[in-house]
Amino acid sequence: MKKVIITLAMVTMVLTSCGTIGFGTSMGAMVGGTLGSIAGDMAGGRHGSSLGGLIGSVAGMAVGSAIDEQQAKERMEEASRSTSRVVQVDNAMANIELDNFIYSDSNYNDTIEAGENCQITFDVENTGNRTVTNITPILELIVENKGIKIGNPTQISKLSANSKVTYSIPVNGTSHLKDGEAEFRAYVVDSKGNTSDSREFTLPTKK
Repeated sequence: MKKVIITLAMVTMVLTSCGTIGFGTSMGAMVGGTLGSIAGDMAGGRHGSSLGGLIGSVAGMAVGSAIDEQQAKERMEEASRSTSRVVQVDNAMANIELDNFIYSDSNYNDTIEAGENCQITFDVENTGNRTVTNITPILELIVENKGIKIGNPTQISKLSANSKVTYSIPVNGTSHLKDGEAEFRAYVVDSKGNTSDSREFTLPTKK
């Protein structure tokens, strides 16, 4: 009997270290049946051996199945941990703010006129706690207007945390300009295509 107990302990160690799902159940049945036969034979001869083998197989399958279930649960938890890693999204552009828009023209009437060279100036501020690089302020027309030409944007190579720069871009009235108004949108884009919040404003036009 002592030999059987020692053997059972060794088998339990094997089962708990098993890493293949389903192996614990089959191994439990096989080893349980063998140990049951040994115990039954010692207790009741040939019939005891058969009955012990049957009981041992059932008990072994139950133990092995429990081990398999626990290992499957552990694998699911591990898979969950590996697939739910938090991926940090670059949200630096959320900290870029545009402010202090100023329109200047040659006759100071705050109107874009045909043939007039004007300029729009605004502050680009980084309110975040890290430096942003290679950002480009964009000024565009919300509604296309052939009477207005906007100059090409210039890239800001570096904008430190909690700092700002004043940015200017030329706006010219062409011969196609008509009386009315022009709607503008300004924002900043980085090299990855991320954009800041935009600002919109309207200026009167005159032919």
